Amino acid sequence: MSRAPRRAAVGAAPSGGRRPADVAVTVGREALGALVALALAVIGLRHVIATDRVALLWYDGDSVLLPLVERSLQAGQPFEWAMSPALFFFPELPVYLLCSLVTGTPQQALALNGVLVLLALYALVRAAANELMPSAGRPARIAVSAGALGVVTLLVLTESTATATSLELASLLLTTTYYYGTVLAMLGSAVLVLRAVRLGRASVPLLVTLGLVAVCSTASNPLFVPWSAAPVVVTLVLLALARRVPWRPAGLLAVTVTVASVVGYLLRIPLRPFVSIDPASYVRPSRAGQTLGFFAALTDDRAGSAQGDAGLLLLFAGVLVAIGGTVWAWRVRTARTVLVATVLPVVTVVAVSVGVVVAGSETPRYLQPVVTAPLLALVAVAELTRTAVRRTRVHRRYRGVRATVVVAMAVVLVAGVAVTPATTGAVAAARYTPASCLDRWADGRDVTGVGQFWTVRPLAAYASPGVELLQVRDTFETYPWLVDLGAYRDAEPTFVVVGSRDLWTTAVEDSLGAPATITHCTGFDVYDYAGTAGADVLRRDVVGSADVIRRERGF
Repeated sequence: MSRAPRRAAVGAAPSGGRRPADVAVTVGREALGALVALALAVIGLRHVIATDRVALLWYDGDSVLLPLVERSLQAGQPFEWAMSPALFFFPELPVYLLCSLVTGTPQQALALNGVLVLLALYALVRAAANELMPSAGRPARIAVSAGALGVVTLLVLTESTATATSLELASLLLTTTYYYGTVLAMLGSAVLVLRAVRLGRASVPLLVTLGLVAVCSTASNPLFVPWSAAPVVVTLVLLALARRVPWRPAGLLAVTVTVASVVGYLLRIPLRPFVSIDPASYVRPSRAGQTLGFFAALTDDRAGSAQGDAGLLLLFAGVLVAIGGTVWAWRVRTARTVLVATVLPVVTVVAVSVGVVVAGSETPRYLQPVVTAPLLALVAVAELTRTAVRRTRVHRRYRGVRATVVVAMAVVLVAGVAVTPATTGAVAAARYTPASCLDRWADGRDVTGVGQFWTVRPLAAYASPGVELLQVRDTFETYPWLVDLGAYRDAEPTFVVVGSRDLWTTAVEDSLGAPATITHCTGFDVYDYAGTAGADVLRRDVVGSADVIRRERGF
């Protein structure tokens, strides 16, 4: 006689499901981690806004590129942009356009974009923690991920100058045009690789996702190859040869990344009209010695102050964590994912550092992976430490550690709440005073002028919609660098912005004659040539040279 089925316990979850209380706890924990990440992002943003670094975030000639693109789209101009080898089509442009839809000024959109980047960084590290610490509790994974973002925020707090040509690398993540997209793609690719290694197989959806990331990233910015694709392939091949990773998933992943990167390069062929300069021109091996001296001098400049020393120490510590983690993971029997997550950052840092020197490049921002790649190793070392503690006979529940983590997260949340009003107030009130002076001069008129790169770009981004500025060389020929050549079509420039930092081979008045009026603003003067012969010269030289460049590019 069969027994009657036992009644389910009161409050038990349905078969195959989870109790609502468990779901609520899970959501609550993840929300807490996201709030801590948001607080860290706001703290980092507040520091940048409160220091000279704000000029790099809002008013640098490169930083205003996407606001200029958005302004051009709003004006309905033909999309004929002359970009750098980095096109910023994926993901930078779509993300910024979304930010601009929900904000009122370029400063607000750029600030929101920076916060979203740091939140995305946390999300990717959090995903890596799921692959590296599958047996750890959710709170541990959240705490380690928040700690990794905390390291980045600490680095941001050590950076305060207004220049991009320094070893202040972490705060570049808050900007829209210093390759944050490639950094996120690098981490995203690493997470996909870790998942395939953990499962022991590379599924079709995973390979397709990895391939799409590589294709889109390479097509938009070829730095994806030395920053991510090449290190992934080298790491997988080395570990497969050492029999620490199975050949089948390693081979599939390596082939996918390689083929997708090649496809990305092929996609750059039809995108060639948008590229202002051949990427090969950045490679100058003969200058390798000078590059070493350049970065040695940058290191000396960064050292000597408390902030600079702390920043260098954190960068050095990140590299040491990756190297030490690699040695530790290699010597002990650990999960394959942990070994990959320690070796990959080491390969990435070596490839990037050696690559910059061999290429003869004096561009510090190409070293950004030195900041972000070791975050993977940080999570891996946390897992190695947790596993080592659990294996000891004296293992106990460390209430002190848990209490410390809780206190640290509470402190971050309180600090984030404390700085948020000042941060949002500063962002909302931010105005570019020089542009206000130009607007007062224009007095509501629709006018077009010209000027040199460093002076006119922030003016062009922040002036009223009726004021348009075209970028020229000191010879009044069009300067096709990060500008929309479509804006030059049938333009009628009538004034020149002459900045205090501009260098003119021939004085403006010697080239165009005496202006009708000269208006003085902070940092620049406005030479008004409306109704004079100088306006005809401007139209001939500026618009004419732009027509030639546009035809050469195939627009």
